[in-house]
Formats: sequence, structure tokens, C-alpha cells
Amino acid sequence: MRIYLASKRRLAVSAVVLAVGIAVLLPATALAAGRHHGGPTTWSLSGAPVPATLAGGPWTLGQAPATYGDPTAGYCDAAGAVTRNPGTELFQPAYFPNVSGHGRHLRGFFDYRPKDTDEAVVAAESDDGGRTWRYQGQALESNAGQCPSPALNDDGQGHPTVLHIDGKDFLYTLTRPTADTAGSQLLVHRIDADSAHPLAKLPKAQPVGTGAGTTLTGPVTLPAATVPAADTSAFEIPGTIRVQTAAGLVDVRCTGATATAFTGCVGGTGAATAGSAVSAYAAVPDGVAATTGLLSPDGILGVLPGKDDDTVTVLYVKKQKDYFTSVTQPGACNVPYSTLAKIGEGKNKAPLYGNNEDLATVRTATTHDGIHFTDNGPVTGLGDNTDAGATATRFISPSGTVVKNPDGTLGLFYGAGNCYDGDSDGFHYIGYATSKDGVNWKIVNGFTNPLLSVDTTFPKTSPELYYSGRIYGPQVVLGKDGKTATMVFAGYRTPKPLPKPGTVLGTDPNSLYTVSGSDLATYRTILTVQLTTK
Repeated sequence: MRIYLASKRRLAVSAVVLAVGIAVLLPATALAAGRHHGGPTTWSLSGAPVPATLAGGPWTLGQAPATYGDPTAGYCDAAGAVTRNPGTELFQPAYFPNVSGHGRHLRGFFDYRPKDTDEAVVAAESDDGGRTWRYQGQALESNAGQCPSPALNDDGQGHPTVLHIDGKDFLYTLTRPTADTAGSQLLVHRIDADSAHPLAKLPKAQPVGTGAGTTLTGPVTLPAATVPAADTSAFEIPGTIRVQTAAGLVDVRCTGATATAFTGCVGGTGAATAGSAVSAYAAVPDGVAATTGLLSPDGILGVLPGKDDDTVTVLYVKKQKDYFTSVTQPGACNVPYSTLAKIGEGKNKAPLYGNNEDLATVRTATTHDGIHFTDNGPVTGLGDNTDAGATATRFISPSGTVVKNPDGTLGLFYGAGNCYDGDSDGFHYIGYATSKDGVNWKIVNGFTNPLLSVDTTFPKTSPELYYSGRIYGPQVVLGKDGKTATMVFAGYRTPKPLPKPGTVLGTDPNSLYTVSGSDLATYRTILTVQLTTK
């Protein structure tokens, strides 16, 4: 069947028909895998990755198309209305896929995130093993109906994961404005994962914020470019503030802030007196549950097999922002700025020089009801979160897959990285590890022998250009024979989603990539690839 492509964007061509999936919807029934004689089950790629497509749904990068010079081209029409995907486009900008299914029929939940503009959860299904997807709905949008603006950000609800517990489907999301801080938790939403419209019970829009509050220090008549306030420090700016006017709460979007005022503000009508309340959106919206017992969760990595679905144990990533405060501390990242700059990262400024100093730890936790979790402590063997070496596995990202092998051992597909990525998101390579108990792991495919990896020469050819900068979020479903599997993952063209035109990137001085304003903006792309046991 020929698929109509409305985009001007060139699609990679491959004979490989691929599928995707994850065990998270069936935590009580772990997936089976083939066995490698004389050792643990191992996997290798069969064919090249292929970028997936999406029919229908929200705006996509390929419509206009978006370029590095105009990264939101076509997002709004001439009348100021947000556009939709008119046909079949590359599945971007979306990442952190969470997929389940049987055979070639798959259902997925994706983190839809146009850079600096919006974030939402998108549902889609596939009947051809994940190569093409049909839009099923969208929910929890952060900036609904808003055209791109310097006063927006893309910090909404992300990292979607679905768990099936005691006959119920729970969708977990990360609330970005307060994520990875002490006391932060995941939001929990009830859905019907197998329905034709799995997100139908959720609000179309549900912004989140820091929950900060302050008061006006002077009267304001909206719209006003400057909003004087007693304290702006706990607000996320650029972003939305909510001013209490005589007519009620009014949303105002601001591009900047001083210690005593929000600046560059647009939107809103009405008058407010000095002393009136100014607030951010809540970190936990009214009527929404939040987990308890998890430790600064950045997201769920995978689900360990259990005897039934009444009790579920997960692998999750605890992330502590800015754990190290100087590159001289033992265990801190200390990559020179000159090295980080080759991939568009780093800052020529002390004391960190752009090094990411977060601390990420993989832990397990158990729940009986989907809300209350008991943390069981950290796992071992998945790298070293204080190793600053160039080939270390230091950062593990959420969104992976646990499979169960016929001999009872477990396999984990994961995304990871280290200090030399300049970021703690764990996106340098996709690897594989094995375990007998889900706690003590051994890496089989690591930094030096990955299943897939970024390419810091930034090739211009497909399919590598879709993941040369970032690669993570592997979701795997096994074939009926236990010897084949299909994997979906997300990729970026460059480490930064939108490098400035003129930026020169590359670790090979003989093959540098100079970003052009006319180059297609290629980030947060969903891809698929087939795996076989060795």
C-alpha cells in the first residue's frame, strides 16, 4: 500500500518492517526471549533503523517543513490558529515512547514536545508492527491554543508510562517544573489503555507549574508588559503567571523577570490592586493523584515480572539535580569546555564549564495500588553514577524494557550516557543488561559495544541523521518464536534539539557539520528497528 506523504521532508527507505512494544502494560506476564547457548541471551540488530510515520494528530516538523532557521514553521496559520497534521508525516517531535501490543497490532503513548512551545501526551496505534501509526488522541497539553512565543516554555507533563495494576490502567507523567527535586513525585491518571480513545477520560489541557505564589506590589491593568511582584524567584520564566483580578484568575505569559517584577508580559485583561495574589500553576493539579514513596523520580525505566498483577515492582530513575557543585569534587563530571563545545554543549565559564552535575540512580519500588510505592533501594551493575570516564555508563534514562528469558533470567534494554554528553539524560547509546533477580545486573552491550549509538561526526545520511545526536527510550516486544524482537526508540539529529544556524559541530576535524538555517529541524523522532538473538 502506498502511503501519501504530505511532507516535503525526505523519508528514509528500508525493507525492514519493524514493530515496537514494552511489557509495562502486562507486568505480571514478563515477555519471553530466545536463549544464547553457552551464556546469557544476547541481541543484535537485523537491518537498519527506520523513522516511523504518524497519520493525523498535532502539528509535526515536516508539514511546512520546520528548519533550524524557522523551527516552528507552520505551527499556526495566518489567522493565528494552531494547525494539525494534515496527512502522514514523520513521527516528530515526539519521544519517550511507551508501547504494548500483540503481533503486529501495537498501542503507544508518546511525549509530544515541540521545543519551547508545548508538551502533551499523544496516543497512537499501529497495525503494521510500528512502522506507521494512527493518531488516537491527545491530552494533558500545557499550552493549548498558543502560537510560538518567547513567553512560552515546553515544561508540561512528560515521560508517559502505563502500568496495569489490579485490573486498572494507570498513566504516569513527570511534572517538569518541579521534577528531580526533593519531594517530587509522578502524577497518576486513570485511563482505559485498550480502548479506541485511551486518553478520552483525561482533560485535553492540564498545565502544571511550580506552585509558587507571591503578591503584586502595585496596581496592574492587564495586558501589561511589566507586572510588579514581591518575589519572582520560585516561578518558571519564561512561562505563565496567574494574576488575581476582580473578575478572577487571569493567565499572563512573561519572557523574563527581575527580583521584583515579571517582564515582557503579554495576555490577559482586567485590573488588579496592590496586594493581589500572583501564582503559578500547581505542581499537582486539583483532582490528580501523585505517587508516594518514590525518591525524586525522573521516570519509570521498566517493570520486573511478578506472580500476578496485584503487586508490581518497577525499575525507576532517581535524579538529583545539581548534586555536584564543582568539577573539582570527587565523582563530579570534569570534561573540558573545548571538548564539550565540539558537540554543542558546555560553557566557557567557571565553576562547572557546562558540565552536567546531576546524580542519577536506578532503584526498584513496589506498589499494590498504583499510587503508594515502597522504595526497595538501588540496583547494582548498571554502570557507575560517579564515574567521569569517557567510556563510562554514568547516566541511565527512563523508558526501557525488561524481558524474561526462558531460563528465568531477565534482560533490560536501556538508554545511557556519561559526562562527555554534557547532559544527564542518558542518550549516548542503547544497551542491554541481564540479571537473575532484577537487582544485580550485568551489562552485556555497553558503551564500547552498544546495540545503537550516537555518531558525533553527525553524518548527513539516513537513517543515522535521525539519531546521530541523541538516542534513547528503547521499547522492545518479542516475536512469537522468542528469537526475534522489535524495538522503538527516539533520536535527535544533534545533541541540542535546535542548534543555532552557523554552529559548527563534530569530533572529526576533517568532517565537521555546519548547521544551516535551511536544514530540516530533526529532533525527537520515533524510529524502529528489528532485533534477533545471537
